[in-house]
Amino acid sequence: MREDKPMVGKDQESGAKQAPEPSRIDPRLLEILVCPRTKTTLEYDAQNQELISRAAKLAYPIRDGIPIMLPEEARPLDG
Repeated sequence: MREDKPMVGKDQESGAKQAPEPSRIDPRLLEILVCPRTKTTLEYDAQNQELISRAAKLAYPIRDGIPIMLPEEARPLDG
């Protein structure tokens, strides 16, 4: 009886782990997205995976490459 092994990539076979690469936002998407509260442009914070609205003082999260543009999901900015 043949035992099938699950398919794995080379890194998984060797046991090496790669650091997860942060999601990237399409620059064309950034050009059209605006803050839902203030309708102003947003800044992309790649390190924290957030879209920043300076006018609303909110940081909208990006989860799995998808901007969550709900004010109730946004993090208030300090100051």
